[in-house]
Amino acid sequence: MSFQIILLTPLLWFTTTASAQTVKDFYFVEPESKNLPVFIRGNLSSNKILLFVQGGSAENGIDFGRSDYPNWKNSLETKVAIAYFDQRGLNKPVKKIDSTKINSTQSLKDIIAIAQSLKERYNAEIYLFGHSNGGKKVLDCLALLTQDSKIIKAGIAFNTPITTDFSTERNTHYRPLYLKNLATEFLEKKIDTTYWKEALDWMTKTDSIHDRESSKQWNIYVDAAFNPTKRNITVGMVLRVMFSRPYNPIKYLNNKDNEYVDDILWEAQRGFNRWELLSKINHPILLLTGRFDPIATLEEQEEAHRLITNSELIILSDCTHESFIDQPKLFDDAVLKYIYN
Repeated sequence: MSFQIILLTPLLWFTTTASAQTVKDFYFVEPESKNLPVFIRGNLSSNKILLFVQGGSAENGIDFGRSDYPNWKNSLETKVAIAYFDQRGLNKPVKKIDSTKINSTQSLKDIIAIAQSLKERYNAEIYLFGHSNGGKKVLDCLALLTQDSKIIKAGIAFNTPITTDFSTERNTHYRPLYLKNLATEFLEKKIDTTYWKEALDWMTKTDSIHDRESSKQWNIYVDAAFNPTKRNITVGMVLRVMFSRPYNPIKYLNNKDNEYVDDILWEAQRGFNRWELLSKINHPILLLTGRFDPIATLEEQEEAHRLITNSELIILSDCTHESFIDQPKLFDDAVLKYIYN
């Protein structure tokens, strides 16, 4: 296992590519039911595909990719291909979602099915590449579907919290510890000492984030650590999505399908303990987060890194929860260096 902290000096990453074999393709893994649409774009010369698993319980990954919200089209996708997908039940021209197939187990099986289809279609190495809650699904796939996931080369979970919204330890241990360590770090650097002494004293006295008021105060303190980069949604981004399959404006704008699927999958987290699964992961794993990410905290990542045998942990400086937006060069270098090692 290895652990790295990446500072503001960018990594030097070199690779040579003969002639770029670009791909831009769209297809359904389940063509008859129009479930699991996949959009793939990028450079296939490397014979590597990152299967992007979107954050949130019910998000449209294809829109994320087509809009190029993460700015990967002219960065990561010049080196590798990235596949985006919409999860089961979303953005479909049907009157009713088959709720019997909306569950956490099926979500993981769908990811493996998509990975298998990509491997058969392009004969490439497949890496699971998940952000936030999508990173949780990456870890769960590799821990729970050990036989089926043998087709996966490795997993990359970035800005991924290990605990869930229902985890007592999130608010009684990891997040209080995050603020205490954060305040201590600023005090040692003699930065805004009055403010961070107040934050440290408050967290020490409060000890846990047990109600709405303490949660609000905790957020105020941690948000002062770093001002993240804001990515505005432009007209061009919207247009790139609107006229592309499988976008369905009426379904998308009323958001009922997303809320329905989200509620089911969110509730499925109740009683789930991911810590017990991490030691079962045999695949190589890259854990990557931002130093100032209050959602996927450094403290959780260090414990996950300890439990996953074949793992690397990279902490990007001056980043919060969207590290690929705050420090795109550092993020890209870390990902590319990992998959080319």
